[in-house]
Amino acid sequence: MSSSQWKKVLGVAASVSVMGTVLVGCGNAGTATNNTAVNNQTSQKPVMGGNLNLDFSNAQQSIDPAIAYDTSSDELVDQMYDRLLTYQGSTNNLVPMAATAMPTVSSDGLTYTFHIRKGMTFWNGDPVTAQSFVDEIQRVDSQSVGSPGVTFIQGVIVGANEYYNNKAKTISGIKTPDKYTLVIKLKQPEPFFPMVMAMPFFSAVDQTWVNKVGNKSFGIDKPMGSGPFELQSASPTKVVLKKNPHYWMTDQYGNHYPYLNTVTFNIDQNLHLDAMNFEQGSTAWMGPWNCAIPSSDFPHFKTDPTLSKELQHITQVATYYLGLNTRMAPFNNVKVRQAVEYAIDKKRIIQIFNGRGIVANQPVPPGLTGYVQNLPSDVNYTYNPTKAKQLLQQAGMKSGTTITIEQYNDPEEMKETQVIQQNLQAVGFNVNLKTVTWGQFVKSSNLGQLAVFPSGWNEDFPDAYDFLMLFTTQQIPQGSQMNNNDSMYSNKQVDQWVSQIQHSTDPTARNKLIEKATVQIMKDAPWVPIYYPVVYYISQPWVHNFYLNNNVEDPIYQVWVDKSHANG
Repeated sequence: MSSSQWKKVLGVAASVSVMGTVLVGCGNAGTATNNTAVNNQTSQKPVMGGNLNLDFSNAQQSIDPAIAYDTSSDELVDQMYDRLLTYQGSTNNLVPMAATAMPTVSSDGLTYTFHIRKGMTFWNGDPVTAQSFVDEIQRVDSQSVGSPGVTFIQGVIVGANEYYNNKAKTISGIKTPDKYTLVIKLKQPEPFFPMVMAMPFFSAVDQTWVNKVGNKSFGIDKPMGSGPFELQSASPTKVVLKKNPHYWMTDQYGNHYPYLNTVTFNIDQNLHLDAMNFEQGSTAWMGPWNCAIPSSDFPHFKTDPTLSKELQHITQVATYYLGLNTRMAPFNNVKVRQAVEYAIDKKRIIQIFNGRGIVANQPVPPGLTGYVQNLPSDVNYTYNPTKAKQLLQQAGMKSGTTITIEQYNDPEEMKETQVIQQNLQAVGFNVNLKTVTWGQFVKSSNLGQLAVFPSGWNEDFPDAYDFLMLFTTQQIPQGSQMNNNDSMYSNKQVDQWVSQIQHSTDPTARNKLIEKATVQIMKDAPWVPIYYPVVYYISQPWVHNFYLNNNVEDPIYQVWVDKSHANG
């Protein structure tokens, strides 16, 4: 995932152990429906109890579902909160979660009606009702909260703009005809709206509790969810989740999830140590949402007779890229940006990460409908330092112009930025590298304060709009309001096309618009797409029911352990 710029800011190491930071965590590219479940085949009845240890590459930024938008934070939020809908196993198929069924939709595609399960409670015993979801949607739409999720409902839900601008006390397009019915009215059709409602932003929250502890504490150490795990403790180096003994969801045997008693995340950036911990059996798995197998250890994992048997891989629906701030010199010149497109040796970057990636040539990954199979040659950039130098000369840029690439302090990412540094110096730039913490990086990139930086985006939901929206003027950060257009790119024609993509219900017309927007974005070159990550992940043979899904983090509530019985 992971994001990011916010979420989808995929942390390179956390993600795929390859390129940049994806505003969310780890990455893989390709079709989510092709994900292969790991250790998911067993005829044994699940074993209740047990404790799980996982290594975490990056500390969480917030455990408030309205704020969390990086992979490390979402990993925790997904375990503690319930949403209306979620995804079935490793597929892209939406299924009910807190809703009793998929929503009914009016004939004009504007009104969605959800019925909420009765009997659900928050950890403190307060009931989960339709109002619990209204409260969270309004928190996301509140200026005081500062949620990056606001862009998914502004201009979409009737009355959201008025509420955000303090011109209304409620969002007029959201109603609760009774305690367990939620009705949401849209301004225009949005075919992927149910996918939006499956995002962690729109989880059920206990507003009475939030009012009591305050938004800040709610996002640090005083959460209150209805999900399978409760927060036991949190520090900069360790987060411990404990079983919610009153969780509502049951398995086919009538057992209440979760199976595990506790889950401990040990936070460090020593990926080699994490690999050793796994090999010694002290941690349960290494995957894109917690920590990836580092490039230095990958050859051993792939050739070791024991480890190689458990190794799995998928192509993630994510794009790692080099962001270029279109409002900062020298990248405010399109020819300079195009020169950088030609200057980067993408194949070499993939090589240093053991080949775990596919060369990228556009923002939308190949796993999504709308990926342009045959880009025009003038925007299908290939490694060509000579062409890069020619464009820089045409742009009037002086040789030796100094730029600074800002990266976060991860050893895997540093390998990638060193290659980029060499590539750019070879065509005439003087390149400095600046290293900051993960939190500093996410904040600075989401405020549009970085000139050039490695990053990545993991899908929020399986639709090309989720990638193309990152290039809209609406997504440009404003003042202290963080947002996802970290390159500060603006093109009115692209805005118009992406808006049409958002609301079109005609698949053929929609794909044509996606192609037009993609080609124009590549002409303007605010991103240098570098690769679509191929993620290798591994779990212990005594871990059962673990799988990956591109749209949500690890399904820990379904995982059970039995060290006396390995999968086979």
